[in-house]
Amino acid sequence: MESTLQQQISAMKQSLLDEGFVDGHFVELELLDDGDNPQFTEEIVALFFADSAHLIADVEKEIANDPINYVKVDKILHQFKGSSSSVGANRVRLQGTKLRESCKDGDVESLKVSLKQLKEEHATLKEKLDTYFQLVKQLRSEEKTVGHPNEEHVEMLAENQLTKMAITKDEEVDVVKGTGNEPGKVVTEEEAVKVVSDESALIVAN
Repeated sequence: MESTLQQQISAMKQSLLDEGFVDGHFVELELLDDGDNPQFTEEIVALFFADSAHLIADVEKEIANDPINYVKVDKILHQFKGSSSSVGANRVRLQGTKLRESCKDGDVESLKVSLKQLKEEHATLKEKLDTYFQLVKQLRSEEKTVGHPNEEHVEMLAENQLTKMAITKDEEVDVVKGTGNEPGKVVTEEEAVKVVSDESALIVAN
C-alpha cells in the first residue's frame, strides 16, 4: 500500500504528464535511477536547466543584435531542442520549436514574443520539477530511516536495555541469567548497543 507521500509523488508526476510539461522521455530517464545513483534523474535534469539557461541567454543576446544572425540563432535553438528532448521537457521543447520557426521567418517581433514565452515555460518547469524532486528526496529519506535505524534511535534503545539490566552508564555488571547451558556474562554499554543494533536490523529484515 502506497504511503500518502508516495501517492502525492505519483499524482504530481501524472499531472506533469497530463499537462504536457514532461513526456515519456522523463519517465524513461527515471527508470535509470538505482541504488548506486538514486539521484541520477535529478542530476541530469539539473544539468539540463543549467545548460539550457545558457542557451536561452545566448539567443537573447543574438536577438538584441542588429542585424540578427538568424543562422547562429537557429543553430543554438537546434542544440536547445536536443537538450530538451533528452530529458522529456516537452512544453519547453515545443516552445523552442516555435521560436525556431519565428527565426526562419525572420519575424523579429514574433521572435521576441516566442523567446519571452520560452523563458516563462522554462522557469515554470524548473519550479515544478524542483518541488517534485524535493518530494522524491523526502520519500527516499523516510525509506532510508525505516530501513536503517539512526544512531540516536539505537542509542536510546541501548540505554533502555541497560536500564532493564539495572546497570548505569559506563558500569560493567554480571548478567545473572544465562541462556541455555551458557553462564551469564559481563555486559558493557558498547555491547548493549551492538545487541540492540543487531536486533533492530533483524526486525527490519523481517
